[in-house]
Amino acid sequence: MKKHLLPGIGATALMVVALTACGGSTASPEPTSSQSSGAATPTPTPVKQYTNEELIGLVGKITLSDGTSPAVLSGKELLGQFDSVAKGFEEATIEPAACDDPILLGAPRAIDGSTTAGTARTKAGGFISNVSMTSGVDGARLQKDLDTSKAQAEQCKKVAYSAEGDTLTTSTEKVEGMGSVPGTAGFKTVMVLPDGRTGAIYTAHAIKDGVLISATASANDGAAGGPEAVGALMDQAAALIK
Repeated sequence: MKKHLLPGIGATALMVVALTACGGSTASPEPTSSQSSGAATPTPTPVKQYTNEELIGLVGKITLSDGTSPAVLSGKELLGQFDSVAKGFEEATIEPAACDDPILLGAPRAIDGSTTAGTARTKAGGFISNVSMTSGVDGARLQKDLDTSKAQAEQCKKVAYSAEGDTLTTSTEKVEGMGSVPGTAGFKTVMVLPDGRTGAIYTAHAIKDGVLISATASANDGAAGGPEAVGALMDQAAALIK
Protein backbone atom coordinates (compact mmCIF):
# COMPACT_ATOMS: atom_id res chain seq x y z
CA MET A 1 0.00 0.00 0.00
CA LYS A 2 1.22 3.51 -0.79
CA LYS A 3 0.68 4.66 2.80
CA HIS A 4 3.93 2.92 3.71
CA LEU A 5 5.93 4.50 0.89
CA LEU A 6 7.51 7.37 2.78
CA PRO A 7 8.27 5.64 6.09
CA GLY A 8 10.16 2.94 4.19
CA ILE A 9 12.05 5.36 2.01
CA GLY A 10 12.60 7.63 4.99
CA ALA A 11 14.36 4.86 6.86
CA THR A 12 16.45 4.08 3.80
CA ALA A 13 17.40 7.70 3.38
CA LEU A 14 18.26 8.05 7.06
CA MET A 15 20.47 4.98 7.16
CA VAL A 16 22.16 4.73 3.79
CA VAL A 17 21.42 7.60 1.41
CA ALA A 18 23.59 10.70 1.38
CA LEU A 19 22.04 13.65 -0.45
CA THR A 20 24.52 15.18 -3.01
CA ALA A 21 22.74 18.14 -4.29
CA CYS A 22 20.39 19.67 -1.72
CA GLY A 23 22.67 22.31 -0.28
CA GLY A 24 22.42 25.82 1.03
CA SER A 25 24.83 27.64 -1.24
CA THR A 26 24.16 29.75 -4.24
CA ALA A 27 25.30 29.07 -7.76
CA SER A 28 28.85 30.07 -8.49
CA PRO A 29 28.85 33.43 -10.26
CA GLU A 30 29.93 33.65 -13.86
CA PRO A 31 33.40 35.17 -14.31
CA THR A 32 33.21 38.88 -15.01
CA SER A 33 34.89 40.29 -18.06
CA SER A 34 37.86 42.55 -17.52
CA GLN A 35 39.31 45.10 -19.88
CA SER A 36 41.98 43.73 -22.15
CA SER A 37 45.48 44.64 -21.11
CA GLY A 38 46.92 43.48 -24.37
CA ALA A 39 48.56 40.48 -22.74
CA ALA A 40 47.92 37.04 -24.18
CA THR A 41 45.57 34.78 -22.21
CA PRO A 42 47.56 31.93 -20.64
CA THR A 43 46.77 28.51 -22.06
CA PRO A 44 45.25 26.27 -19.37
CA THR A 45 47.51 23.42 -18.30
CA PRO A 46 46.04 20.14 -19.55
CA VAL A 47 44.94 17.77 -16.80
CA LYS A 48 44.90 14.01 -16.88
CA GLN A 49 41.63 12.31 -17.71
CA TYR A 50 41.46 9.01 -15.86
CA THR A 51 40.03 5.81 -17.29
CA ASN A 52 37.53 3.72 -15.35
CA GLU A 53 40.26 1.22 -14.53
CA GLU A 54 42.55 3.95 -13.23
CA LEU A 55 39.83 5.42 -11.03
CA ILE A 56 39.02 1.98 -9.65
CA GLY A 57 42.68 1.60 -8.72
CA LEU A 58 42.75 4.96 -6.96
CA VAL A 59 39.51 4.46 -5.05
CA GLY A 60 40.76 1.05 -3.91
CA LYS A 61 43.44 2.82 -1.86
CA ILE A 62 40.91 4.73 0.25
CA THR A 63 40.25 3.51 3.79
CA LEU A 64 37.47 4.33 6.26
CA SER A 65 37.87 5.66 9.79
CA ASP A 66 38.20 2.13 11.18
CA GLY A 67 41.01 1.29 8.75
CA THR A 68 38.94 -0.97 6.53
CA SER A 69 38.80 -0.75 2.74
CA PRO A 70 35.24 -0.61 1.36
CA ALA A 71 34.21 -2.35 -1.84
CA VAL A 72 34.86 -0.38 -5.03
CA LEU A 73 32.11 0.16 -7.61
CA SER A 74 32.12 1.94 -10.96
CA GLY A 75 29.76 3.20 -13.64
CA LYS A 76 26.21 1.84 -13.54
CA GLU A 77 27.04 -0.36 -10.56
CA LEU A 78 27.94 2.73 -8.52
CA LEU A 79 24.85 4.64 -9.61
CA GLY A 80 22.67 1.57 -9.01
CA GLN A 81 23.09 1.93 -5.24
CA PHE A 82 20.54 4.73 -5.41
CA ASP A 83 17.92 3.14 -7.66
CA SER A 84 15.56 2.44 -4.76
CA VAL A 85 15.54 6.11 -3.81
CA ALA A 86 14.61 7.27 -7.31
CA LYS A 87 11.88 4.65 -7.60
CA GLY A 88 10.56 5.17 -4.09
CA PHE A 89 9.79 8.84 -4.58
CA GLU A 90 8.15 8.54 -8.01
CA GLU A 91 4.68 8.62 -6.46
CA ALA A 92 5.38 11.31 -3.86
CA THR A 93 4.24 14.91 -4.11
CA ILE A 94 7.30 17.13 -3.80
CA GLU A 95 7.39 20.80 -2.82
CA PRO A 96 8.96 22.84 -4.32
CA ALA A 97 7.98 20.93 -7.45
CA ALA A 98 11.31 21.80 -9.09
CA CYS A 99 13.03 19.60 -6.50
CA ASP A 100 11.61 16.38 -7.93
CA ASP A 101 14.92 15.32 -9.48
CA PRO A 102 16.11 12.05 -7.83
CA ILE A 103 19.61 13.52 -7.86
CA LEU A 104 18.46 15.81 -5.05
CA LEU A 105 17.64 12.71 -2.98
CA GLY A 106 21.12 11.27 -2.99
CA ALA A 107 21.79 9.79 -6.41
CA PRO A 108 25.09 10.85 -8.01
CA ARG A 109 24.65 12.80 -11.21
CA ALA A 110 25.45 10.80 -14.34
CA ILE A 111 27.65 12.86 -16.66
CA ASP A 112 27.62 11.73 -20.29
CA GLY A 113 31.00 10.48 -21.44
CA SER A 114 32.55 10.51 -17.98
CA THR A 115 34.35 7.78 -16.08
CA THR A 116 33.32 7.20 -12.46
CA ALA A 117 34.36 4.98 -9.57
CA GLY A 118 33.60 5.08 -5.87
CA THR A 119 33.15 3.11 -2.70
CA ALA A 120 30.07 1.15 -1.73
CA ARG A 121 28.09 2.78 1.06
CA THR A 122 29.69 1.32 4.15
CA LYS A 123 29.23 1.84 7.89
CA ALA A 124 32.27 2.83 9.94
CA GLY A 125 32.69 5.04 12.99
CA GLY A 126 28.94 5.50 13.37
CA PHE A 127 28.42 6.84 9.85
CA ILE A 128 27.39 5.27 6.56
CA SER A 129 29.84 6.81 4.11
CA ASN A 130 30.93 6.73 0.51
CA VAL A 131 33.23 8.68 -1.81
CA SER A 132 33.37 8.87 -5.60
CA MET A 133 35.69 10.27 -8.27
CA THR A 134 34.58 11.38 -11.74
CA SER A 135 36.86 12.12 -14.70
CA GLY A 136 37.04 11.46 -18.43
CA VAL A 137 35.46 14.75 -19.54
CA ASP A 138 36.66 18.33 -19.84
CA GLY A 139 37.11 20.15 -16.55
CA ALA A 140 34.67 22.82 -17.66
CA ARG A 141 31.97 20.15 -17.94
CA LEU A 142 32.61 19.04 -14.36
CA GLN A 143 32.53 22.63 -13.15
CA LYS A 144 29.23 23.21 -14.94
CA ASP A 145 27.79 20.17 -13.19
CA LEU A 146 29.01 21.39 -9.81
CA ASP A 147 27.57 24.86 -10.42
CA THR A 148 24.25 23.34 -11.46
CA SER A 149 24.14 21.36 -8.24
CA LYS A 150 24.77 24.52 -6.23
CA ALA A 151 21.98 26.35 -8.02
CA GLN A 152 19.56 23.48 -7.36
CA ALA A 153 20.70 23.40 -3.77
CA GLU A 154 19.71 27.02 -3.25
CA GLN A 155 16.23 26.34 -4.57
CA CYS A 156 15.87 23.15 -2.53
CA LYS A 157 17.08 24.23 0.91
CA LYS A 158 13.74 23.12 2.36
CA VAL A 159 11.81 20.29 0.70
CA ALA A 160 8.71 18.29 1.64
CA TYR A 161 7.91 14.82 0.24
CA SER A 162 4.30 13.73 0.80
CA ALA A 163 2.30 10.57 0.04
CA GLU A 164 -0.89 9.13 1.50
CA GLY A 165 -0.92 11.60 4.40
CA ASP A 166 2.73 11.11 5.39
CA THR A 167 5.34 13.84 4.96
CA LEU A 168 9.10 13.67 5.07
CA THR A 169 11.01 16.97 5.14
CA THR A 170 14.61 18.01 4.55
CA SER A 171 16.43 21.18 5.56
CA THR A 172 19.95 21.99 4.42
CA GLU A 173 22.65 24.42 5.45
CA LYS A 174 26.15 25.10 4.19
CA VAL A 175 29.04 23.74 6.26
CA GLU A 176 32.63 24.94 6.03
CA GLY A 177 35.79 22.97 6.69
CA MET A 178 34.98 19.56 5.20
CA GLY A 179 38.54 18.64 4.32
CA SER A 180 41.27 20.86 2.92
CA VAL A 181 40.60 20.75 -0.84
CA PRO A 182 40.30 24.35 -2.09
CA GLY A 183 36.83 25.29 -3.28
CA THR A 184 35.05 22.46 -1.46
CA ALA A 185 31.27 22.91 -1.20
CA GLY A 186 29.98 21.21 1.97
CA PHE A 187 26.48 20.79 3.36
CA LYS A 188 24.49 19.30 6.21
CA THR A 189 20.98 18.04 5.42
CA VAL A 190 18.64 17.22 8.31
CA MET A 191 15.89 14.78 7.34
CA VAL A 192 12.76 14.49 9.50
CA LEU A 193 10.87 11.23 9.03
CA PRO A 194 7.08 10.95 9.29
CA ASP A 195 7.39 9.33 12.74
CA GLY A 196 9.51 12.21 14.05
CA ARG A 197 12.92 10.56 13.85
CA THR A 198 15.70 12.67 12.38
CA GLY A 199 18.87 11.96 10.50
CA ALA A 200 21.80 14.10 9.36
CA ILE A 201 23.44 13.73 5.98
CA TYR A 202 26.77 15.45 5.32
CA THR A 203 28.00 15.94 1.76
CA ALA A 204 30.94 17.63 0.07
CA HIS A 205 32.05 18.21 -3.53
CA ALA A 206 35.23 19.62 -5.02
CA ILE A 207 37.21 19.52 -8.25
CA LYS A 208 40.91 18.64 -7.98
CA ASP A 209 43.01 18.75 -11.16
CA GLY A 210 40.11 17.88 -13.43
CA VAL A 211 38.57 15.22 -11.16
CA LEU A 212 35.24 15.76 -9.41
CA ILE A 213 35.33 14.33 -5.88
CA SER A 214 32.13 13.77 -3.89
CA ALA A 215 31.80 12.30 -0.40
CA THR A 216 28.91 11.64 1.97
CA ALA A 217 28.34 10.50 5.54
CA SER A 218 24.94 9.92 7.19
CA ALA A 219 23.79 9.00 10.70
CA ASN A 220 21.33 10.03 13.40
CA ASP A 221 21.13 13.79 13.76
CA GLY A 222 22.81 13.75 17.16
CA ALA A 223 25.91 11.91 15.95
CA ALA A 224 29.10 13.97 16.11
CA GLY A 225 31.90 13.91 13.57
CA GLY A 226 30.07 14.10 10.26
CA PRO A 227 32.13 16.92 8.73
CA GLU A 228 35.33 15.19 9.81
CA ALA A 229 34.26 11.87 8.30
CA VAL A 230 33.49 13.51 4.97
CA GLY A 231 36.60 15.66 5.07
CA ALA A 232 38.86 12.65 5.63
CA LEU A 233 37.44 10.94 2.54
CA MET A 234 37.76 14.09 0.45
CA ASP A 235 41.39 14.58 1.48
CA GLN A 236 42.30 10.97 0.82
CA ALA A 237 40.81 11.10 -2.65
CA ALA A 238 42.48 14.40 -3.46
CA ALA A 239 45.88 13.13 -2.36
CA LEU A 240 45.64 10.28 -4.89
CA ILE A 241 45.26 12.70 -7.81
CA LYS A 242 48.75 13.51 -9.08
